[in-house]
Amino acid sequence: MGGRITMKEIDVYVGEVIHNIHAPSEERERIKTDLQAHLQEAVVAGEPVKTVLERMGTPAEVAAGFMAEMKIVYAGLPVRLLAFAVDLAIIMLVTGLFILPVMVFSESVPQNPTGIEYISGAAQILLLIGSTLGAMSAFLLYFPILEGRFGQTIGKRLFGLRVLKENGLPVGYKEAILRRLSFYFEIIVLDALFIPFTDKKQRAFDIVAKTIVVKD
Repeated sequence: MGGRITMKEIDVYVGEVIHNIHAPSEERERIKTDLQAHLQEAVVAGEPVKTVLERMGTPAEVAAGFMAEMKIVYAGLPVRLLAFAVDLAIIMLVTGLFILPVMVFSESVPQNPTGIEYISGAAQILLLIGSTLGAMSAFLLYFPILEGRFGQTIGKRLFGLRVLKENGLPVGYKEAILRRLSFYFEIIVLDALFIPFTDKKQRAFDIVAKTIVVKD
């Protein structure tokens, strides 16, 4: 029973490490096998599993150590522009679908409703409010949600790009929002001009958020 618990703890720990590593599947599998073997050897030698894991550090720290040895290919401006164009087209399409009901029904809301018009008018107003909120959500949340959850948008996935922290670990929602502020404040063009002149091909707000865009 104790052996199974020990193995489970090791497997969970290794799984968390691998989750934080961005590398080809065969390289991830090699790291997983080597790390499991190393941990199991220490436990078999008599070292408590808790002590072994504490000595190794947190899964994020171990993953960052592996990522420091990885060859990272930073994505340049042309391919990032293409990915951004795809994402922008998707945002415009989704936003347009939400705005369409606003355009269609905004003029049909009764100005001086009577009887059943109160109900139909209220329903139309709710539809307009919902459509407006949907359009705003699509515009504001597309990049943070996809990059914060998956590390890439649809456009980045199509072109084999991914957003990571500078240490190679996955980004979270905080980094995803911070690096996107230039888009919201309409200074994305100025922001993007930094890419050709920085060692890691970062936008200005990538530097602020401590993020990089790499090729998968």
